[in-house]
Parts: sequence; C-alpha cells; structure tokens
Amino acid sequence: MPLIVGAGTPGVITTVVSAAPGWKVDAYAPRGTDISSVPTPSHVVAWALIGDQLAPGAAVVEPLFVAGGRTWTPDQFRAIYGTAIELKIAPL
Repeated sequence: MPLIVGAGTPGVITTVVSAAPGWKVDAYAPRGTDISSVPTPSHVVAWALIGDQLAPGAAVVEPLFVAGGRTWTPDQFRAIYGTAIELKIAPL
C-alpha cells in the first residue's frame, strides 16, 4: 500500500490504516474551560493520511479516535469543541 499517491486535497483523508492496540487520546483544556459538553476521547482505532499542502510530502498522519460514540480526527474534534483543547496520544 503506498503511503503517498500524490498531492491530496487539503483536509481530505486519502488513506486509512487500522491502528495496533495500545494507544489512546487524552484531552487537556486550560483551567476554567467549560468541558461539560465535551465527550471523553478514548482509544486510537486507526491512522489517517490527510492532505496538507504545507506539510512535507503534502500530507500528515493523524490518529482516528473514538469519543461520544463516533470517530474523530483531532481537527474535527477541535472544530466542534474548541481550539483550546489539546489532544495528546499516549500508550494505554
């Protein structure tokens, strides 16, 4: 499977690969931030190659993780719940 097949459209997922078990996503917010409506991220289920013209190779690899009953990329999650939320990948 090729990792990069050409310059992708920015923000579009071009390839998805299942993640090996053992990784999770933790969310951090600045003190005083209301996080009552933010679902708790959990395990990484896949890795996605996403077009990004500013990145080397015109793409970045991002985790796909489960939160609130659906799968998210970090950009999708921050777009809905706020850019102040910092997401970090960590071993289980």
